[in-house]
Amino acid sequence: MKYHRLIRKVVQLQREKKLISEGTSLLVAFSGGVDSVALALCMLELRSFLSLKRLALAHINHQLRGEESYRDESFCVEFAKAKGLEVFVERIEVKLERENLEAKARELRYKALEEIRQREGFDLIATAHHLNDLVETVLLWLVRGAGREGLLGFEEKEGRVVRPLYLATREEIEDFVRSKKETWVEDSTNYDLSYARNLIRHKVIPELKKINPRLEESFLRLRKIIREEEDLLEDLTQKAIMEVFKEGELDRKSFLKLPQAIKRRITYHLYGIRNMKETERLINSIKKAIPLKRLGA
Repeated sequence: MKYHRLIRKVVQLQREKKLISEGTSLLVAFSGGVDSVALALCMLELRSFLSLKRLALAHINHQLRGEESYRDESFCVEFAKAKGLEVFVERIEVKLERENLEAKARELRYKALEEIRQREGFDLIATAHHLNDLVETVLLWLVRGAGREGLLGFEEKEGRVVRPLYLATREEIEDFVRSKKETWVEDSTNYDLSYARNLIRHKVIPELKKINPRLEESFLRLRKIIREEEDLLEDLTQKAIMEVFKEGELDRKSFLKLPQAIKRRITYHLYGIRNMKETERLINSIKKAIPLKRLGA
């Protein structure tokens, strides 16, 4: 039996990273879009391979798109019913503040998913983030002035969240769902170019792919190299932190002797700052003898 390329990639990732342990109760974040439909179908197909104890869907209705939001909710409920899956629906309110709307909605969505996970006794939350999402995230971080940490994007697993479609492209996801003769719902805001991510998705990446049609795979190789180097730098950073902090206070002279790259990384650990300009500003503050304390001290 020949399996779809998407299934083979999910199996490959599982064998390499062991994202999902045997006997796991898995909650799939399900928007009704093509990515989450692909993820749900994939988890159903691989249920025995993954030895899942329990599989269910969770739909978070942000109530931001009027009737369209409730259309999506109805689709998700009907999809779950057709597949014989439990579905948990939560409606949340997001304040309409345009500048941070996406970030706020994401924060509340993950909070709602985690509440469902804990309340209903699930082990992990699976989201449908994939390789194209990774490319978009990295490009967003770069144009916003992030350092090398921004080049890493997001991980295959972060805490209780796993991303089984991590190695798959958007084209493979859509082809997989069509091959199953399944439908999905479209979020109209995905085509609003006033959102930075949409502008990158619909305008920037197509131009980059004219130069390199295998852009996603190239980003994945780059990320692998940076991840290996990042692990080494993190070890050096942790050792430096132990040396330059004395009783919760920063030893300014010791800090200023460090290589600039390690200084930048320590400031990230201090305040979680990824913006390069902010990082340099903080280092300059230390040069001027402005006292700083280690976070949590």
